[in-house]
Amino acid sequence: MSLISRLSNFFSSSKKIEKDLSSKQNEPVLSNDATILIVDDSKTQVAACRKWLGDAGYHTITAFDGKEGILKAREEQPDLILMDIVMPNLNGFQATRYLKRQTTTKHIPIVLISGEEQSSGRIWAKKLGACCFMVKPMSRDKLLRLTQRILEHYSTSKST
Repeated sequence: MSLISRLSNFFSSSKKIEKDLSSKQNEPVLSNDATILIVDDSKTQVAACRKWLGDAGYHTITAFDGKEGILKAREEQPDLILMDIVMPNLNGFQATRYLKRQTTTKHIPIVLISGEEQSSGRIWAKKLGACCFMVKPMSRDKLLRLTQRILEHYSTSKST
C-alpha cells in the first residue's frame, strides 16, 4: 500500500472516530479496570487525566518525560499509553518509536497528544505506530469515550 493510500486511510479513520465521538456525547462511559500510563510533563494535565480516568474506574500510572514513560511501560505493561509529544529529555515521538520497536511493548496502544493541531503531527503519529492523535485541551468526555473505544478495540483484537 502506498504512503498516500495509508495516509488517506488514516485521516478517514481519524475523522470517523471523531464523528463517532461527537455523535455519542450523551452516551455513558462504562467503568473499566484497565491500567493506563499517562506520560506528560504538565502536572496539571496529568492530574486532570488521573482524576477523570480514576473516576471512571481505570487504574493510572504516571511518568513525566519520555524516558520515564518507557521504563514504566516496560515494568507495568499498561493496557494503554497517553503520550504527550513535547517533553524534556525524550519527546513523545521518540518514546513511541522506541516502544513500538520493542517486542515487550509493541502491542500497547499509544495515543499521542499535542497542544497543536498540525497534520504533520498526525502523520508522524501514524507512521510511528500510534493508534490515535489527540489535541489538547481535551475534554473529560472525549478522553473517556476515546479510551473506552481503544480498549474495546484492542481487547477484541487480542481475543480473535
